[in-house]
Amino acid sequence: MQSPASDDRADRDSIESSTRTRISRSRIDRYSIQRLLASGGGSDVFLASHAYTALPVALKVLHEGAERRARFASEVEALARVRGPGIVELLDAGEHEELQFIACRALDGRALDGLVAARGQLSVPDTLKIGLALARALERCHAHGVVHRDVKPANVFIGAGPGSPVTLLDFGIAKLDRAGMPTVKLTRENTLLGTPEYMAPESLLLSSDCDHRVDVYGLGVTLYECLTGRVPFEGNYADVLMKLSTSAPPPLETLREGVPAALAQLILRALQRAPVDRFQNLTEFRTALEALPSDPEHYIDLFGRSATLPRGEPPKSTLADSPLAKATPEPGQYRRQHPRAPYVALARVALSSGAQIDGRIEEISEGGLQFVGPDGVPAGDSATIRLALPVSGRIRDVRATARWSRAVRANHATGFEFAELAPETRAEIRQYVELMCAESRDAD
Repeated sequence: MQSPASDDRADRDSIESSTRTRISRSRIDRYSIQRLLASGGGSDVFLASHAYTALPVALKVLHEGAERRARFASEVEALARVRGPGIVELLDAGEHEELQFIACRALDGRALDGLVAARGQLSVPDTLKIGLALARALERCHAHGVVHRDVKPANVFIGAGPGSPVTLLDFGIAKLDRAGMPTVKLTRENTLLGTPEYMAPESLLLSSDCDHRVDVYGLGVTLYECLTGRVPFEGNYADVLMKLSTSAPPPLETLREGVPAALAQLILRALQRAPVDRFQNLTEFRTALEALPSDPEHYIDLFGRSATLPRGEPPKSTLADSPLAKATPEPGQYRRQHPRAPYVALARVALSSGAQIDGRIEEISEGGLQFVGPDGVPAGDSATIRLALPVSGRIRDVRATARWSRAVRANHATGFEFAELAPETRAEIRQYVELMCAESRDAD
């Protein structure tokens, strides 16, 4: 008969079976694995704790492959060079039983892509706050000879602390300037690096002349998406390249009312097809953003703890005509009965139809959670959610009902209300939320 710990491991494996994770152990070197946070083509990211200090870390474990081994060294060097505010903090790196890992400071909060999916559009002050923080972080990167090359909402983290700090993540495809040293080729010829919708035209064309201005373009696309809930050109590589080559980005003012003309013009300049027509460096871009007026009365804390809603009508979803949006109410229509806290973990939603949706949790409370995945769940539908509890990591199945859902591009955010919780499950979620809320008050 299996022990409860063995049952939890089997359940965890079933949650992670749809990912590309290669890890089947509970410890890597001196780090104890708690749960899987994310999985990509080249690596998996786990929440882990140091065996001696018990401090939490985000442990990035690279998949096998000679090319990835070379890129591992480049990523470690990039993170070591750019240490400072607004950039994920490197704590450790090493190799254990042929697994290469990078340990960074664990962050409490949520990714910007999930926030945009849940909100549909962000306010102008929030977008300016994010833009300025990223511009300063990228300015620091470029000053130390590092071009990020993958600036997009999925690589931006919004913290849960005072002021919702903004952090730039994932330097896995960063380009390093090694003055006086030959360039080390880390990829095969004609290999595309990055996500096409956020890549500058010269990157899409695989030009050898790509420089720091690709990050200007990536930041421009990120701000465009924050304000409108969409990117200038959507699709796969061929689609984006064709659209970008034959048309200009749809004007911001046609997609979102109330965007200041000066801000729209700055973003449009960052999105120019020719690098020479963009801001020539991040200092120029940052200075232009700083010169824009900001109304602090309209500022919304990105996690709602200082919630004062802006005057006027809330922004409408950019996909309001979709069948899912027509059938589902807006997130704000439900009064929260329980305090919530950011909580990032992979989860699986099983619908009564037998369909399954793999995605991630971003917020949790005793009353429910917010789920982000490739598909949404219409309001009123019931589901069983398999998740890892936030303190112990134990795997539990909980029944829940979808109360709202919003679609933004490839992401769907769904708010679930728990139908029932076992007493020990409720107690653990309450313990976690109370701890997070107490830490936030202490920091204030």
